[in-house]
Amino acid sequence: MKAWMLDEPGKPLDLREEPTPQPRRGAVLLRMEAVPLLSYTRAYVEGKLPYAFPPGPFSPGTNGVGRIEAVGEGVFGFRPGQRVAVHPYWRADETVAEPEQALIGLTGISAASAPLLDDFRHGTLREWAEFPASTVIALDGLEAVPSSRLAALGKFSVPFGGLRRGRLTAGEVVAVNGATGYFGSAAVLAALALGASRVIALGRRAQALAKLVELGAGRVHPVVLTGDGSRDVAAIREAAGGGADLAFDMVGHATDAGATLAALRSLRRNGRLVLMGSMRVELPIPYGEMLLNNWELIGNFMYTRADYLTLVSLVASGQLSLDAVEVTAFPFARLEAAIDRAGAAQGLQCTVVAAEGERAWR
Repeated sequence: MKAWMLDEPGKPLDLREEPTPQPRRGAVLLRMEAVPLLSYTRAYVEGKLPYAFPPGPFSPGTNGVGRIEAVGEGVFGFRPGQRVAVHPYWRADETVAEPEQALIGLTGISAASAPLLDDFRHGTLREWAEFPASTVIALDGLEAVPSSRLAALGKFSVPFGGLRRGRLTAGEVVAVNGATGYFGSAAVLAALALGASRVIALGRRAQALAKLVELGAGRVHPVVLTGDGSRDVAAIREAAGGGADLAFDMVGHATDAGATLAALRSLRRNGRLVLMGSMRVELPIPYGEMLLNNWELIGNFMYTRADYLTLVSLVASGQLSLDAVEVTAFPFARLEAAIDRAGAAQGLQCTVVAAEGERAWR
């Protein structure tokens, strides 16, 4: 089979012939159909990010959509020919206080997760990929949707997990910080699908926010952040009708904590703030305000299996449409061009590397 291989960070990706794997016990073998690319793929393969890489040559790639070719021993819920989504978040299935975890095809999460990452070192940028069965989700009922569009599920899974961790309840008001970003834009649509009565979309680009307002059909209200803390708080609270029940922070590589603090201070009493971004500076927590307002601060990493199942169910039922995402698909052999496109993508855009037969969808 053909596979994109990275010998080590900083070296060029190489498309070459590799042995077709066979599924081990507890794993499945997938024929990949569509693989979405992270916006920072270029920086990742060049070794510019502080990630723990799999040992030796490996295939990068996190999420994807494919069909099961074979199942290993001990796999009971999947069958050959079934179309599935695959994600990278793998946790050891052990009854311990803190089971080891890794992001397959991307990074280890802690020093002790290195053996876990070594066990399944290859990601999805290969024609055939072996993954633990616990990282695979059935896509039954979605046969009419092209795999290149279903690959956008990976864009929604991360913020969806955070909104569920924040206990978003139908009828609540949600403020999304970073609403014009790759994951933040998906968070706005996910919050609507989960029943938010109003979503306050926070960002610095009015034009990008306008698209979300259009899709929100009266339930999305934009706030263009100015950097003036008190002014931004007042604007968010006004748009929220007095304050938000839940604030969701999904800003990437922020160098200023001002917008996150504005989102926090926009909360009603008993409100919750979920942190899922990648801020590069410290977050100065206002101790007294937290106490007096009974605010809850929640750090969240990724999603649970139940979250992903619910996400797929919302798409299958039509309560969450993937049609709002502008998907551009590149042939498998044109990975370098796809990486460049992914790096330039904004908001509700998704770049996919697709197998033969899949085409670009916009």
